[in-house]
Amino acid sequence: MSLREKTVRGAKWSAISTVIIIGLSFLQMTLLSRMIDRSEFGLLTIAMVVIALADTISDFGISNSIVQKKDITNTQLTTLYWLNVGIGFTVSAATFVLSGVIANALHAPGLEPLVQLISIAFLLIPHGQQFRALMQKELNFASIGKIESFSYLLGFVATLVLATFYPFAIVAIYGYLINASVRTLLFAYAGRKIYRPSMRFAFSEIKSNVKFGAYLTADSLVNFVNTNVSTAILARSLGTIVTGGYNLAYNVAVMPPTKLNPIITRVLFPAFAKIQDDSAKLKDSFYKLLSLVGIINFPALLGLMVVSHNFVLFVFGERWEFITPILQVLCIVGLLRSIGNPIGSLLMAKARVDISFKFNVFKTLLFIPSMMLGVKLGGAIGVALAFLAVQAINTYLSYFILIKPVLGESYRQYINSLWLPFKLTIPTVVVSWCIGYFMPETVSTAVTLFSQILFGLFAFAMVIYFSKAPLINEVKLQLIKSEKLRKIFRVEC
Repeated sequence: MSLREKTVRGAKWSAISTVIIIGLSFLQMTLLSRMIDRSEFGLLTIAMVVIALADTISDFGISNSIVQKKDITNTQLTTLYWLNVGIGFTVSAATFVLSGVIANALHAPGLEPLVQLISIAFLLIPHGQQFRALMQKELNFASIGKIESFSYLLGFVATLVLATFYPFAIVAIYGYLINASVRTLLFAYAGRKIYRPSMRFAFSEIKSNVKFGAYLTADSLVNFVNTNVSTAILARSLGTIVTGGYNLAYNVAVMPPTKLNPIITRVLFPAFAKIQDDSAKLKDSFYKLLSLVGIINFPALLGLMVVSHNFVLFVFGERWEFITPILQVLCIVGLLRSIGNPIGSLLMAKARVDISFKFNVFKTLLFIPSMMLGVKLGGAIGVALAFLAVQAINTYLSYFILIKPVLGESYRQYINSLWLPFKLTIPTVVVSWCIGYFMPETVSTAVTLFSQILFGLFAFAMVIYFSKAPLINEVKLQLIKSEKLRKIFRVEC
């Protein structure tokens, strides 16, 4: 099977698992926002930020260093495995010990037991991370997708069953631990068919991996601060209910692109790594990827911005209506962040995460004071607007600081790759807005919302169908070829 075929197959399985996980995550968040108290929901969203931070540190970029390295020995793998386990143990201990400090710093005393429970996960996760990385390196996304979907489903079911009888934030942490435990066991079981770690440890042989991982972790941590400092500022300034509302809007508008984009970027990273020395091919592939990411995200996020009021009322209920303007602003933030996501795959493939790290340090120096000023001037909506301002600056500078040093002069390609999805999305936005504006007030919120969504999707489908853009035609051709191959396969069977 060619690299192109493996990549397309990997994208398909990655898409299936990611859509399942996003769907379950959204459903869980929606149900919990109605089942538990608003302050408890706020605590839960803060706890999820702690999970993301500890998870970033515990991996230490080791998984991506394994994927990026063309050739890696068993000794290197074994050493990296035990290093990962040691880091996980350290992070777990630090998370448990500092749980009280974290809770006090965020003015959220109820957070302490949640953080202590979360610390258990970082004793478990490292035992499966390396095997997942090896499967990713070989583009075995079918197995990865099945394992992650099944594990998340078990955690989802456990969370909702527990919440029915005990409606508090801690039940979601129990669900997360079940998810992490099952995922680790299944990756370890599948991965040990590839290789089994021994008791060897040769640090001198993994120096390049550690250097790559250190830069990647530092970059991820700085990016984490840029993304989540708003939670800390809001928790300290406005309490858990407002923080929970902001994070609810953030999880709807900004998180889905972060999780959806790996359908393409996670698959393209190993593919980029294999063609990292072919500059022309890498440039062409990257800008196609950027347009595809835009075609996925632009209509969803701009459409959500238009229907946000009806969406909030129907999905979360009137008690969360105050998040509507926050959601509208964060839709634009999510759109701009989706543009930046593929750049990470490019820089990792070229082993240039040092550039991203330096750029993210600059963003942090801009981000933190902007957030603090935003909360003082406008509360939660002020924070959202500050986030948007910094993200807009970041998007403009990304080409000059991140893309150009790696791909060379290609500004016209960069603009064209972004203009295509925006142009294709305009009819969707216009149609959805018109339906919402002209729909009689006597019509229910649900009917208006679903009318906006359905007619908006129809408008986008028509634009794609009649589009003559080369990239759209290429995608259509690939879909036709795939369908023909499936028919041939069914006949032969």
